[in-house]
Amino acid sequence: MQPERKAGSNAHLKWVSEIPPLLLVDGAEFDKTIVTLYAYRHSYAQRHADAGTPPDVLRDLLGHEDIGTTQTYYRVTEKRLRSAVDKVVAFQLDRHGNRVWPEAKALLDHEHARMRVGAVTVPFGTCSEPSNVKAGGHACPFRFRCLGCGHFRTDPSYLPELRDYLHTLLRNKERIRAATELDSWAAVEAAPSDEEISRLRALIRLTERAVDELTDEDRAVLEDATSALRKVRQAVNLGMPGTAPPRSDPRLERNA
Repeated sequence: MQPERKAGSNAHLKWVSEIPPLLLVDGAEFDKTIVTLYAYRHSYAQRHADAGTPPDVLRDLLGHEDIGTTQTYYRVTEKRLRSAVDKVVAFQLDRHGNRVWPEAKALLDHEHARMRVGAVTVPFGTCSEPSNVKAGGHACPFRFRCLGCGHFRTDPSYLPELRDYLHTLLRNKERIRAATELDSWAAVEAAPSDEEISRLRALIRLTERAVDELTDEDRAVLEDATSALRKVRQAVNLGMPGTAPPRSDPRLERNA
């Protein structure tokens, strides 16, 4: 090691040893011996891969000559996502709030492929309608009436979006009800239906119940999985009707 690099490494080790204990979420102390200079580079690269940075861009950022070296970070991301999907899919619900995979353990490879290729993300779930999937989520033949469509699926990772959508429907309904410039037929056409609002409330309630029935340990596992999936969704801009950024806890307040 060159003298200047060795000096920098020694200074870093001294700094790490002098900082207060680093505590994990569960209160355990983080092992400071693995806080090395290279660890910063590794974390930087992994965060880019997790956020969806294209491999060729990340290769240039890291100065890799071989794209295969860069791809190792994406293989870690893929493994994490597959694990997250396996955990969350057991809580997937249809538009009626029925569990789709009540006994799901670990998905087979072809099931992972079907979920990735055979569905697209919609504002508060996924859609498997063929023409919409083919168009990347931009050509729903039913005008995104997801809550009344058999192609729609959701899970606890979408609870914040479901909740925000309910608030949006209620605000729109009140605004349209107070509008004096609309003819009655136009107001009826523009206002969210009571059936849609009731269906959404029921879906939120059933999804929350599935989360509340978990043990603290299982809930922590589910929260980690939903966090991983949300990061991927935030990295992909579908150009579709959106909702506010999701909160971190799938257990949401129940004041609507």
